[in-house]
Amino acid sequence: MIKKLFIFFAALALCACTQDSVANLVIPPPPSGDGGSGSGGGSGGSGGSGSDDPEVLCTDIGQTPIVLAYFTEYTETLPEVRLLTHINYAHGRFVNPKEGDGGIVITESKQAPIKDVVALKSVNPKLKVCLMIGGWGGHADGFSMMARSETKRTEFCNSVKNLLDIHHLDGVDIDWEYPTRSADNETGASPDDTKNFNLVLKQLRETLGTGKIISFASSSSAQYVDWPTAMKYLDYVNVMTYDMGAAPNGHNSPLHRSGVFNHRSWDESIKAHEDGGVPKNRMVMGVPFYGKAEKEPANKIFDYSVRYYEMPDILEKGTYKGKPLARKVYRRWEATSMVPYLVDESGVNVLSYDDPESVEIKGKFVKANGHLGAMFWEYRCDTDDHALLKALVKGIYAKDSVLDE
Repeated sequence: MIKKLFIFFAALALCACTQDSVANLVIPPPPSGDGGSGSGGGSGGSGGSGSDDPEVLCTDIGQTPIVLAYFTEYTETLPEVRLLTHINYAHGRFVNPKEGDGGIVITESKQAPIKDVVALKSVNPKLKVCLMIGGWGGHADGFSMMARSETKRTEFCNSVKNLLDIHHLDGVDIDWEYPTRSADNETGASPDDTKNFNLVLKQLRETLGTGKIISFASSSSAQYVDWPTAMKYLDYVNVMTYDMGAAPNGHNSPLHRSGVFNHRSWDESIKAHEDGGVPKNRMVMGVPFYGKAEKEPANKIFDYSVRYYEMPDILEKGTYKGKPLARKVYRRWEATSMVPYLVDESGVNVLSYDDPESVEIKGKFVKANGHLGAMFWEYRCDTDDHALLKALVKGIYAKDSVLDE
């Protein structure tokens, strides 16, 4: 019996630091050396540092359940941190994106510079502020070129550490969209990106130690990453469970597979990540604070992306960007996928979006299903009174704030 208890408690000591009970756990650094290679671009496989290496994770990822905002340089107001546990400040980008060298530079909001956001810890002492590096399209340029070079990997990791130290940040979020795939087909994506990404993560953890968060923004498909290896160094995964569909033939972010449109849902994204090797309690699920219209409609009503703060004018005033709508629109609710969408008079889906009703449901789903939390893109898309963020907090925390009362 004593031996069994010893084995049980020893196993607990190797778990990821996602619970308050292990907040002060000291985890040994990984063994030196680059290790082997990972799979070439799928969601599974071994590789990187080898299957026998222990997980090396942050000893304090902050308050959970996580409510995380992506906060970009385009935002003109400071965030309401009584409604947030984590902020990913964007964007960090490569100085020389075509070559992946020169280190990382932060583009800051003039109205909400990074120092002022970090200073909000005086309001919420548990707040974690991390640097988001990368993004979609050209914003991710540089990763592939960096990851394939030992010299550039070292420069990247040292640059990240310097930025975190200078700005008193709590970690880094890697938003490489995506290893082995180039969004614009111009920036040297390589079949070796997946195994090289393992090398980046391993060296980044060695450089930052266990005192900093390392997270990754993952495609809803769960592809492109060798998860069993990556999860040895990633504290959690921000699953981009949005952009899964758009009007007229889909929902942006359906919770369950739609009864109307046939494409990926939250359920399927979760299963894909679990099958790949990401535990549910290390997934931070993504909520869009924007809607998706048809990209090139013949009779245009909306831009391709519609921010939620534009919805009151659309629904209450019948206007969009200060002008009357080209056609009348009506809200519908899809009961299976549990999201709203707008249709025109002919019943055609013209905008798929989330509102406080669907966001609160998603928050409750995150809590009930044992996920680490929820994140959203992006902070400035909400209304001035934080309608969506308040709904998310209510769904997850069942109260009006993430602060202790």
